[in-house]
Amino acid sequence: MTYLIKDFAQLTGVSERTLRYYHEIGILIPERADNGYRKYTSRDADQLQLILMYRNLQFDLSTIKQLLALPVKQKIKELATQQSVLIKKQSELTQALQQIAITLANYREEQLMKDPEKFTVFKQAAITENQELFGKEVVSKYGSKQQRNANQHFKNLTTIQYQQMQTNEVQLIFELQQYIASPNWPSDLAQKIFNHHQAWLQLASPDYSLKMHRAIAEMYVSDARFTNYYTKLIGHPQAAKALNSIINYYAIK
Repeated sequence: MTYLIKDFAQLTGVSERTLRYYHEIGILIPERADNGYRKYTSRDADQLQLILMYRNLQFDLSTIKQLLALPVKQKIKELATQQSVLIKKQSELTQALQQIAITLANYREEQLMKDPEKFTVFKQAAITENQELFGKEVVSKYGSKQQRNANQHFKNLTTIQYQQMQTNEVQLIFELQQYIASPNWPSDLAQKIFNHHQAWLQLASPDYSLKMHRAIAEMYVSDARFTNYYTKLIGHPQAAKALNSIINYYAIK
């Protein structure tokens, strides 16, 4: 079945002006009837559906044009990648909504919550994020059983323990920012940085050891994701390297 541009616009909900523009830039090219009028087909409807989907994913039109030109197998691969991104975003939004719902319920006194319950969702969100970002590396180094034990240990942290972790991290950020301005070890400041990082890690992991501490410090400089994390956390590109040096100096038998 074929459609003139007016009918195709009504069918798809896309304005005639937009359809003409898509034709001009070469991402939706209809056939021409003998009288020169644009003639849209079911194939064009499929193409337009794909364009609209890419637009919803915030792709610009030049990128969409490149994606449309890909072979079918490559299109499938690109769509699968975007699907994974959206699934991750959906998970993050679900966790955020759960956090908001619990907080609202607490404020409205719809339920009397125990302190550990207030932090359950936050801890689960942290576990999920770490699993997605670093799960494969942790399993390859320590095994899936140790990872499960660590996740369960983290879930079971008391409110006080969880707050202690947060406090140690805040202190670590402040002290590492000071240290980077004037790096020097051994020093009292470097020792404090190590102590706070060690205390944080001991709370986070049931199997802490100095060997594990050094191995984690190595990932800070060998894996760009860890490096970028500390760059953003501390606000300096040398943060991960500085922390690695401090840990390697103090994490000795």
